[in-house]
Amino acid sequence: MPELRIVPPTEPDAKQAAIERVKAMRRAPGMLQCSKCGGRDTMTVVTGSYIGQDGKIKRGTVTADKVCYHCDKKGILSFMVQDPPKLVQEPKPRRTKPRSVK
Repeated sequence: MPELRIVPPTEPDAKQAAIERVKAMRRAPGMLQCSKCGGRDTMTVVTGSYIGQDGKIKRGTVTADKVCYHCDKKGILSFMVQDPPKLVQEPKPRRTKPRSVK
């Protein structure tokens, strides 16, 4: 059986070092920051917008909200704010005695 050894971690390349440096920068309380790339730009994706009779843009359906702009350019869908957890309701109690037949 071959001998197993722990391999020391490699040094991060220039790109990874820049991402880690951006993530480590101080930010204002409450400011959103992407957990994947460290970007702070957000965007909202809207489907079905159109120009109405009055010449104004009518907004369509929001398909993605608070998405990282830089990750989206690379084809990664990264939400800046996670959805709150949904409450799980307990199932209704089952009927223990049979219904009366009329």
